[in-house]
Amino acid sequence: MASIKKKILPEYFEAIIEGKKTYELRLNDFEINEGDTLILEEWDGEPWVFTGRKIEKVVTRVRKFK
Repeated sequence: MASIKKKILPEYFEAIIEGKKTYELRLNDFEINEGDTLILEEWDGEPWVFTGRKIEKVVTRVRKFK
């Protein structure tokens, strides 16, 4: 199983923490499969900097569409 790191904006990161957002929709520009770990790192500000907060989730479903 792979670990994939991706950046996420604060408002979406917070929604995940609060349980209001239960999925992540992304452009298919990387390989990911069910069982992989998605590591979402919060980025904020101008210039964009890593805030130090991150959350790890196991991928339970991958859907591909055109």
